Amino acid sequence: MGEELRDFFEKQVPLEDEAWEDLQKIISLKDLKKKQHFLRQGEICRQLGFIVCGYVRLYYLKDGEEITKDFNFENSFCGSYASFSLGQPSRFNVIAMEKVKLYAIGRDELFRLFDKYSSLQKLGRLSMEHMFIRKEMRESSFLLDSAEQRYKDLLSQYPQIQQRVPLKYLASYLGMTAETLSRIRGNKT
Repeated sequence: MGEELRDFFEKQVPLEDEAWEDLQKIISLKDLKKKQHFLRQGEICRQLGFIVCGYVRLYYLKDGEEITKDFNFENSFCGSYASFSLGQPSRFNVIAMEKVKLYAIGRDELFRLFDKYSSLQKLGRLSMEHMFIRKEMRESSFLLDSAEQRYKDLLSQYPQIQQRVPLKYLASYLGMTAETLSRIRGNKT
């Protein structure tokens, strides 16, 4: 089980066979239906997911309005890292936007393996670094770039996103209205 997961991990950090065997014992394969939540706002995130196929949308619910925080596609993790690490309620939702196949792993089991295997601890650190860098780049883009530039950067980073993600969620993620995004898409230069 989980060969696609091992292939992804091995591209970043070589894993000892024993580490992989122990990891396989604590991961579980989950299938989410379209529009099924992996995590709901207010719940404690007790598992992280590694997405094999499909994608999820992370969103806040504020005054009845959904505000898109992020998208996680294949070969990425999903969940609320703050909630997972601190044991506090998540401030956002994670919902499947297509049928999603993912591997789930619990907090205590994962941290136990981090303590046991330096390769897994390094993998966890590299994953957190990637997440932090992505977050920093997004924050600076909101402060420094135009709406058009944010959209162009998103397309260069995720070329398939226009075909997979509905316009209203892309617009929310980019911090603009759907009408503004439609205008920007119509002004291709």
